[in-house]
Amino acid sequence: MLNFLYQTMSHLWFGLAVFLIIFFICSRTVFFQTTLFQQNYSLKNKLHIIAFFSLLGILNTYWSLYGESWLINTSSIFIIVAGLVSGPLIGFCTSLLISVHYVLFIHTKAALVSGCFFLVEGLLAGLLSHWFKQKKELLPHAIGVSFIFASSHIILLALFCYPHTFTPSIEDCALQVMITTALGTGCFIGLIMDSYKQKDILEGLAAKIALNVTNSSISILQNGFDQNAAQKITESILQNVKSFDVVCITSNYQLLGYAACEQEQPFLDYLQRDLETLLSEKFCLNNKKLTVLTSYQALPLANDTATIGYLCVGHIVAEKMTAFETKLAEGIATMLSTHIEINQIKERTKLLANAEIKALQAQINPHFLFNALNTISYYCSIQPQTAKKLINYLADYYRQNLADPNTLISLRQELQHINAYINIEIARFGDKLKINYEIDDTAFFKVPALILQPIIENSVKHGLRSKLDGGTITITVSQDTCLLYTSPSPRDRG
Repeated sequence: MLNFLYQTMSHLWFGLAVFLIIFFICSRTVFFQTTLFQQNYSLKNKLHIIAFFSLLGILNTYWSLYGESWLINTSSIFIIVAGLVSGPLIGFCTSLLISVHYVLFIHTKAALVSGCFFLVEGLLAGLLSHWFKQKKELLPHAIGVSFIFASSHIILLALFCYPHTFTPSIEDCALQVMITTALGTGCFIGLIMDSYKQKDILEGLAAKIALNVTNSSISILQNGFDQNAAQKITESILQNVKSFDVVCITSNYQLLGYAACEQEQPFLDYLQRDLETLLSEKFCLNNKKLTVLTSYQALPLANDTATIGYLCVGHIVAEKMTAFETKLAEGIATMLSTHIEINQIKERTKLLANAEIKALQAQINPHFLFNALNTISYYCSIQPQTAKKLINYLADYYRQNLADPNTLISLRQELQHINAYINIEIARFGDKLKINYEIDDTAFFKVPALILQPIIENSVKHGLRSKLDGGTITITVSQDTCLLYTSPSPRDRG
């Protein structure tokens, strides 16, 4: 009896260890990670997962314990794992394939009972997966559920295949099978959870590196996305990501900047030629046609409307891009695209604001200039000195008008600009226009350029020009207040 128990346990656990090794190796591959570790499975991903777990389950049937009219194995482990990890559809389809293999290739009543039970097992495991994931305690629940499933399987075999009594073989190995199934399921679920954790760690590291690159690129992109900015960004990426051998940024038609771990001139010449060749083919060229770049990942840099360039990272030795490097490159490209678009929006907003200001100035200046020149022309013949002063006022006025409207100037400068304008208007209107300044000498703070002149002009044009005897413009400035108001003449009040 002890010998039978030892042979049973050693047989089951040796087979389980072999499949755990196979599963562990597969879980570290790029194919496995890009298939199983997805938020939403595509049809292709679902087929791959079903095929993978079904193959393991079918192979496990050839590592079975055989009796005269029965067999016992741990194929249900893969059905349970598929259902708990991937949902009811994948769990049921996996169990269906394994059940069909049971029925077609193992011609016993026990195989038929096991096949029917597998279908129920896969469906139930899939249905329970949503509840377990919400609880965030998949591992202990998976062990408990698999133990219950294995117990139910043994009981069904005993009831339908051996209705009168347990055979000695089944009775002796039942507990071992249940324990092996439960612990084996826990081992497979543990490997998957560990792979998830490793994936999260790598994604967190990739996000951190991408954020560092982006932070260093923000100041670089302040002056626009050009060759100088592209070159500095490639150097920053290469400095932060040690696994990249080559980094380059291009426009749609031109290589803007690149950096490489090797700095020898012959190598750089060959590398530049490879990058230009890739750009000419929109980075779709076969790697075999390249000279020094053995593998690469090219990602588009886009604004809100179209692709404006590419970010390309790669290796100069015979190795492929890892999943981590690919994910990292995608994160960097996304962040760079976002910052490029933000800077472009800022630039367009600035240009639009300047255009609006220039348009306003274009409406005001020609009319004022025409009137000012007529006034100067009048005084040239009768009062040359006055004409000379008016020319100086006009020069001061237009000199200040050329200032950047987005800059801050002192209030004194703005008042000098207003004074130049008012003196020209006084020469036109004579005594009809009076100006009264009430200025606090301590109140010379910063103001936006050209903020007061349009107000003064509107006061003259719309407030005093229509008055018979004119009026007075009063400008009051204190530490806390800046006021401007017009007063009509006593005759207009009457």
